[in-house]
Amino acid sequence: MFYNILVISDNAFLCHKLESIVMEKINAEQKIAFSISPSSKVEAFKKFISSEVLVLDLKKEENIDYIIENYDLVLSIHCKQFFPEKLVNNVKCINIHPGYNPINRGWYPQVFSIYHDLPVGATIHEIDNELDHGLIIDREFVEKKIYDTSGALYDKILEKEIELFSRNAEDILNNNYTTFSPENEGNVFLKKDFNDLCKIDLQEETTAGKLIDKLRALSHKNFKNAYFIDPENGKKIFVSIQIQPSEE
Repeated sequence: MFYNILVISDNAFLCHKLESIVMEKINAEQKIAFSISPSSKVEAFKKFISSEVLVLDLKKEENIDYIIENYDLVLSIHCKQFFPEKLVNNVKCINIHPGYNPINRGWYPQVFSIYHDLPVGATIHEIDNELDHGLIIDREFVEKKIYDTSGALYDKILEKEIELFSRNAEDILNNNYTTFSPENEGNVFLKKDFNDLCKIDLQEETTAGKLIDKLRALSHKNFKNAYFIDPENGKKIFVSIQIQPSEE
């Protein structure tokens, strides 16, 4: 059994959902705390969760030492920080990842799933010294439609992550879960790959289908992702796409 649990996240909505699940599963001996990256806002999280919210920079040695001394389980939930080797070697760290490992390792799995026509889903896995690489606890695909944008597909993945955690929470909290190895190294997509994808070359020859797929992959609610450069003034012109299937 894990007695002192730390959730590290940059997604307030998921923290709210997972806090309610954990509170139903833990006993009186177990305690849970929440923390965020320095880039997130504490106020946003306090609107969603009742627990105390810490700010922990995982690049700082003193914060790593604090976690090691005070917690025996760390749950990473859409955390934007990379877990250093010292942390994962001294505390059990488990990640809830918005992709189907090993197919969708790394940043923004739904984006590259649409752009490269890959399956996608959600995975719960142990964290090791590589990105989204550790032993898998559970995973499941989500259905991807030809009309899904990044935002629409992401919402489906969030629902699947909540479902997976609810199914596995008791076993994880009691250190009673089983694992299996990924079939292969799979695909790893980095933040740089996303940044490169966002730029549209106005001179590139492509098909209508490939262009629509790229715009679907980069259309995520109110985010400004896809862009081209205005040749007259060099400024970015942002582009997104709205898709609505026929009701007939």
